[in-house]
Amino acid sequence: MNGFQKLAHVLGANQNQGAGGADPPPKDVRIELATVIKPPPDLKILIDGMTEPIGKEFITVLEHLTRHTRVVTITHQEKAERDLGDMKKEDYLDTDDLAAPFTSFKHNYVLLQFEDVLKLNDKVHVISVGSAYYIIDRVKRP
Repeated sequence: MNGFQKLAHVLGANQNQGAGGADPPPKDVRIELATVIKPPPDLKILIDGMTEPIGKEFITVLEHLTRHTRVVTITHQEKAERDLGDMKKEDYLDTDDLAAPFTSFKHNYVLLQFEDVLKLNDKVHVISVGSAYYIIDRVKRP
């Protein structure tokens, strides 16, 4: 069971009927802000407002915050405009003179490894359910 499945299982526990047809008491689910005080592999976080850190034995980290691989397709079309949210940029991968001929290529099924794991002092959003903590994403103020 991966981290997301564990989280869905814990959060979905409230949907099941308890013994005798009674609903089980709702679990206290909170979204909290925390700081990474020790990066992986011996991960520890400190939830804002708490004094005791939480160790890796109680933490599940969503995959996108870990070192992991994905199969991707890489597409390049010279001078194609890319919307980056806060700006737009043109794809100029290999042109230094901005003159024809313009290039394009596509690589299918390329294995991409993400290396950017949690670091010391990263601010993270954490879902806490009882004594289980799920790091769902990094956060930063704009």
